[in-house]
Amino acid sequence: MKYVGNKKENIQYRKRPGAYAIIINKNDDKVGIVTDGEDYFYLGGGIEKGETQLDALKRELIEESGYTIKNIKKFDEVGSYIYAEDKGFLDVEAYVYIAEFDEKITEPIEKDHTVLWVEPEEYVSKMFRKWQRYIMERFIQERKQGKFYA
Repeated sequence: MKYVGNKKENIQYRKRPGAYAIIINKNDDKVGIVTDGEDYFYLGGGIEKGETQLDALKRELIEESGYTIKNIKKFDEVGSYIYAEDKGFLDVEAYVYIAEFDEKITEPIEKDHTVLWVEPEEYVSKMFRKWQRYIMERFIQERKQGKFYA
């Protein structure tokens, strides 16, 4: 797993595996990301005890968007050492997928999350975490090679 960002010495980091998705829209080449009104990030979140990566991804997508997902493909995995105000120092292990929205089955639980459809090139530098920017850059490069929209 590639790590982006630096680990601070003498800091105890807690492992936090998570599953995330870049949601693609084959009709217009835009991708779905989430905002809380200030920051931009991928849909997804922490993997709970007993969950697989895909279980967590599907649960998180329903919680954040109300949608199930389809055409799920593993994209990459990346690690990063971060500090989160509400969780402390974390060793994030992000398992990232490419997927499409399928059916809307409920209203989102996380009311402060809004899905935005964006051009990846316009938002790569706006993504909240360094690892998220790294993933978006990789996505852009692979999309230029014709992947994801075949």
